[in-house]
Amino acid sequence: MNMALVMGSMQITNRLDLEDTKTKQIILGCYVSAQLLVLAISYIIQRSIQSKKDTTVLKYMDQPKPMSGEQPKLITTTNMAYDLEQNAQAQKQAMIGLGLMVFLHFQFGVIRPLVVQSILPVKNALQSKFAQVHLFGKPAEGDLRRPWKADNPFAALTGAQEEQSEAAEKAAIKKAEKAAEKAGKSESKKDL
Repeated sequence: MNMALVMGSMQITNRLDLEDTKTKQIILGCYVSAQLLVLAISYIIQRSIQSKKDTTVLKYMDQPKPMSGEQPKLITTTNMAYDLEQNAQAQKQAMIGLGLMVFLHFQFGVIRPLVVQSILPVKNALQSKFAQVHLFGKPAEGDLRRPWKADNPFAALTGAQEEQSEAAEKAAIKKAEKAAEKAGKSESKKDL
């Protein structure tokens, strides 16, 4: 879908007179409006998360960055805190993208990517998992179950592996909890 939108928007830009000042202003206006819409969607989602006050405990294994050599850590939080964190990351990404595109436009006169970036961020904001749960009211089940993982374009081919990874994650959580429990007991023995 993203590729179709990119190709379609490129066809649109091929038909526009990108040397015309008025066309440039319209494209820039559409881009800024789209970015403001993305931030407004994010703000609405944030308010929705805060109003629900979902304090259900959420435990998951935080996977370290590839090649960092770190071990996965057990994270214990609430659904509300997790959702707010995910929404904040989306806001940060939107601001970075906005800053980058504004820099490229005013420094180098880049116009074509503004057309694509007027469409994709809005689509992505509306299709995000936290938007599905908090904006459209879908239950946090199945693909929308927390913790949310990045969409894998090959997930349909590896459905069985995903079920195995969920079982492996549950086992890893139990193992990390037991290790933390043992460490807590040994600390309390040292204090005595």
